[in-house]
Amino acid sequence: MAIIRGRQMGLEMPTLTKQFKTSKSVIGATLNTPNLSKATGRPLKTSSGDDRIIVRMNKKKPRLTSTDINSELKDQYGVQISVQGHCQKTSAPCETLQKASSEQANDSGEEPFSWTEVGKGSSALGWNKVLWSDESKYLMIGTDGVTHVRRPGDKRNDLKYQVPTVKHGGGNVMMWGFFHANGVGSLIRITGTMESYMYKDILEKEMIPSGRSQMGLGWFFQQDNDPKHSSHFFKDWIAQHRVNVMTWPRQSPNLNLFEHL
Repeated sequence: MAIIRGRQMGLEMPTLTKQFKTSKSVIGATLNTPNLSKATGRPLKTSSGDDRIIVRMNKKKPRLTSTDINSELKDQYGVQISVQGHCQKTSAPCETLQKASSEQANDSGEEPFSWTEVGKGSSALGWNKVLWSDESKYLMIGTDGVTHVRRPGDKRNDLKYQVPTVKHGGGNVMMWGFFHANGVGSLIRITGTMESYMYKDILEKEMIPSGRSQMGLGWFFQQDNDPKHSSHFFKDWIAQHRVNVMTWPRQSPNLNLFEHL
């Protein structure tokens, strides 16, 4: 930068060479180098002091999420900024320690999801007619989801930045439940592997009575594309009981409101 400023002040090449005790080729290369210090992208929303606070927080608690960082900045320091970009402030990579398994794809050949099924142009009224369902596994200890950690590049094997696991014990519980605009339905514990016959019994005893008593006529039943939901046995049972089932897009767990309940 000093060479560039000297040139901008009108100093000649021999003067710069003598002053900085280097060759003309080095001076020329410096002057022809693009200015990489010029900021690009969105303007910074944090000061250098805010950046130091963020780095200090992440060194102390490397598993803090962006939302946690933003909350602590607001509560403890009175600083309110966007939750985006905190990872860049820490000068440490955000590493995924565990990967969540993806939902199994649907090969049933069903038609794509259509929003018109629940009332085009009247979304609030239409969604009130949907009964949402899902089954989920809950671990007794820890999580099998995605866990992120911010760590220095040379601290990969440091126990502070690793996720502990349970080799024996722990266990999990498989639950099935549903809810609708009028309230939350039953929560059923699943013992063993849920098959089509077990699923049919749950819907027959829990889902259908609740849907017909709480939602009246013209309601829709939502379920994901699990293979047991698309079996011929289950499709025949659905047709016999005249249950309106929403078609559901493949690989789309985030669309299910049950995931955010």
